[in-house]
Amino acid sequence: MNNHLRAALSAARLRWAPGALDKSSRVPPCCAASWRHVQGSFPASGRVAPSDHRIQRRLYSAAPLHSEGETLVDEEEDGVDRKIRQMERRREVRAAQKTFMEYLHVTRGMCFSDAEHISKRSPVYLSKLLEEVKDALKEPPEGGTELVFRSKVKKRDMKDERVSKALVRLFQFNPVNEFEPFLESIGLRPSECSAFLPRDLMFLTDDEMLLGNFRLLCNYGIARRKIGRIYRDAMEVFSFGHGVLASKLKALEELGFSRTSVIKLVIATPVVLVRDPNVELKILEWLDDIGIQRDWISQFLSARKSYDWRKMVRVPQFFVNLGFTKEAVGKLVRQNPDFLLDGSGKMLFTVVLMMLKAGCGKKELYDLFMDFPNVSVEDFTSNLRRGMLFLAEIGISHEDVNKFVLSHGLILGSAPLKMPNSIVTNLNVGKRRLRKIILEDPKLLMSYTLGSKVSQLPKIDPFEASFNERKKFLKSIGFVEGSEDMKKALKTFRGKGDELQDRYEFLVNNTGLDPKDVVNMIKLAPQVLNQKIDVLESKISFLINHSGYTLSDMVAFPACLSFTVERTKVRIFMYNWLLERGLVTSRLALSTILACSDKYFMSYFVKKHPMGPEVWENYKREVAKAKNMPCS
Repeated sequence: MNNHLRAALSAARLRWAPGALDKSSRVPPCCAASWRHVQGSFPASGRVAPSDHRIQRRLYSAAPLHSEGETLVDEEEDGVDRKIRQMERRREVRAAQKTFMEYLHVTRGMCFSDAEHISKRSPVYLSKLLEEVKDALKEPPEGGTELVFRSKVKKRDMKDERVSKALVRLFQFNPVNEFEPFLESIGLRPSECSAFLPRDLMFLTDDEMLLGNFRLLCNYGIARRKIGRIYRDAMEVFSFGHGVLASKLKALEELGFSRTSVIKLVIATPVVLVRDPNVELKILEWLDDIGIQRDWISQFLSARKSYDWRKMVRVPQFFVNLGFTKEAVGKLVRQNPDFLLDGSGKMLFTVVLMMLKAGCGKKELYDLFMDFPNVSVEDFTSNLRRGMLFLAEIGISHEDVNKFVLSHGLILGSAPLKMPNSIVTNLNVGKRRLRKIILEDPKLLMSYTLGSKVSQLPKIDPFEASFNERKKFLKSIGFVEGSEDMKKALKTFRGKGDELQDRYEFLVNNTGLDPKDVVNMIKLAPQVLNQKIDVLESKISFLINHSGYTLSDMVAFPACLSFTVERTKVRIFMYNWLLERGLVTSRLALSTILACSDKYFMSYFVKKHPMGPEVWENYKREVAKAKNMPCS
């Protein structure tokens, strides 16, 4: 007796359990066969069961990694899922879903799986239905025909009943355009649905080809909510006659793809179902030539991206033209499948264009891709662009940035750098010192990437650093460390090492002096290099072009460059005036004219002529006037 009672109770529970309905009684005859096939091979949602092994791929591959229990097609939770979960927290929404599902299944004779999916995957349309019956959501007034319960449970139950009754009345007098919730449930955005609604049809059963091809795609293993992408990009698929779509899918399998690969290929590139696959998938011939199995690339396909397989052919052609052998191209594509898949090769050529603008040649491009870092080409492009902006922000010129990209582009593209201000703050240095650090050792950039800890650099005594720079400069031009000449020069120098180097190069390159003569000049008068280049240029120009003296005279007395331009001009003018009157000896040494004091010069030069003091004052006024006159 007890055994019979348990069996009866179990049968009753099974009869009302979800998914345990009697197929022959609940499923309409038109779709009973397809329902049995779906139940036997795939879940009701149309998803593909996960395989026993994980798909292994690189971390930077174009496809996300699939975990146990996750379908190959439904890769990420999107905003629609979140919106549906948020709506289902409301009781009236759950009541509306149930009523809508019963209407589609019982009244319209739709398959239970289709009716359930449409009712649960069309939140926007369901919101419209609830808006139509919003009066039913309000609490009834006291004293009305409906009893007012104090129990919260009873109130909720009565509210659900009001919503269900209002929707039933709405469906009786306002038939639903079934295409609108159907299109939303297969993944089309509500804003797109209106463009695909047929003008002369309201019921899905009126379009047998649409339903037949839709169910065939579901039975093949394509998730229902991914079919909208096929509907949007290749609507002709749903107009195929009997057996056409099945033959198309079979043809793709015969090209060397597994069923799982065909599913991902069809979702990512629906046009392969309406075009000749042999023409559309021309890249497969290249994969054969470079030794890659056709089904291999499908593991990196993403159902959330689209691909232009015709454009992918340019990628292996480019590498062959660059100098790679077919075996090397195959190895390169295996290591970096995103060369083909990121933008169908567009991202790869973005990197090439950036390198070409920096002055990169064929050899440099070959080396770049031969040693390509372990990042996706999209990340490499972003990192490279970020690195170039970083170098520009810390004060490196455009030409030097291009040179840096040519020589160290792999470092810039390997990882994203922190912002310059962040690095300057953490290191406690200025941009000038940071610039010097990077140019001296570019590999240090890898220590300044996002996520890395940047420690503060030890402070450097500016005087000690400047002293070391001066010493380094003197040693580079031939001074002996510890010699008297070096000690004298170090005590006299006031400029920085790089400034001293620039002034030295000016004296060598712009004046025509021999480097040995310049070194001797520095030994005799180190203070010469304390002056700016424009000041040195004006003094040398006056001595050579207007005073009658030569470079050899300047080399013999380099201290002549230490005097001010005004002092030099006034004394040379006065000396030449006296020379014209035969009162002084010709070709006096510059040291005799410039090194003596003003008192001595007045006594032994100016007063040699009665008008000398007057001429002297006139020259001083003219030189002072010329100094204060603005440059034209």
